[in-house]
Amino acid sequence: MTEPVSRATVEAFYRAYVSRDPHQIGAILDDDVEWHVTGPAEAISICGFWRGKDAVTERFARLVPQLIAVKRVDIEHLLVDGDSSAMFGRITSQLHENGRVISHRVAHIVRYRNGKVVYFSVMNDSFDAAEQFLGRRLNVHDASARAHGELVAL
Repeated sequence: MTEPVSRATVEAFYRAYVSRDPHQIGAILDDDVEWHVTGPAEAISICGFWRGKDAVTERFARLVPQLIAVKRVDIEHLLVDGDSSAMFGRITSQLHENGRVISHRVAHIVRYRNGKVVYFSVMNDSFDAAEQFLGRRLNVHDASARAHGELVAL
């Protein structure tokens, strides 16, 4: 049976996460952490999968700051149950490339073991985020039609 995580541990993780400081984040990660960020990696390069504390802290030290500056993490709901937590909120960032502000909904599922994060999965409102990162609306009807061999008026 897994050991329940305390709300204090979950809140400590989110203080580190919001800080965006790789050292603070690394201090609360298990050595074998799995870190999943859903979304189209072609449009949003900070989406993907990382395994291990070193890989995740490197993500926060190098990859994320190259692309965006996180301005806010608004936690609307935070639930703690057993060895897991769930968060629903909004993240607001600014693209370094052009200064565009990106703000989209996120949900997290986090599992803990011995007071450390062993599993993190973020579900972005990836369609909204991708449109904002790209700076244009995505026409899914046209994309769907092309995928099915239909003619699309441009």
